[in-house]
Amino acid sequence: MSYKSTLVRFAIKQTPKKMVLWLANKKTKDIAELTDFSFNLEERKLYAQMVLAGEEEAVDLRIEDFTLVAHEESFRISIHQVQSNRPWLDTLLMKFLLDREWKVPEKHADLIHELLASEDPEQEESEEE
Repeated sequence: MSYKSTLVRFAIKQTPKKMVLWLANKKTKDIAELTDFSFNLEERKLYAQMVLAGEEEAVDLRIEDFTLVAHEESFRISIHQVQSNRPWLDTLLMKFLLDREWKVPEKHADLIHELLASEDPEQEESEEE
């Protein structure tokens, strides 16, 4: 793993949870309020709990087993397992999100690449070629 990847991972792990919640809620204003989350880089798992606008009960969302795929000059992310506590949301996510490649916006590509960089030096070398 590169020094840059190590530094990025360290910074993410050390960022206070309240700060991440505040930033996320700033972006999702009038759509949802993120009330809890956990992100495990090593296991590539994300848990988020949010209250959607107009709702009273929180929605739990678990995203597991996702990969970053190099695609020409950009990156795409593919989610292989997702689950929520709402049947209608499970159906929606499975039909429109699961096993599709989603382009990572260029302004976030380097950060996401460093976050999800492989710990296997041989794989990193083959990606650089």
